[in-house]
Amino acid sequence: IHSDEAMKMTEELWNIGLPVGVSSGAIVDAAVKVCARPESAGKFCVAIIPSFGERYFTHPMFNEIKQKAEGLTKQPLPEPFDNREFGFETARG
Repeated sequence: IHSDEAMKMTEELWNIGLPVGVSSGAIVDAAVKVCARPESAGKFCVAIIPSFGERYFTHPMFNEIKQKAEGLTKQPLPEPFDNREFGFETARG
């Protein structure tokens, strides 16, 4: 994964609420590309993000991403699923 692609994915992850570093962005970008291969169709993929990005909150490299993320409009959460339709005894499982 090129560093530019890793940084782009890092920014996307920050914008959905996952503050991670560039190495984690590279891992997720690689996983997305592997999942897009025809031989991956119908398979379950997992990407492990090895660390949380708390140390990047004050790093100058992430100022622009942080400002964009802070400017996002909060969206309400959807109603929770009624888990009884999945075989649970109660609505919240």
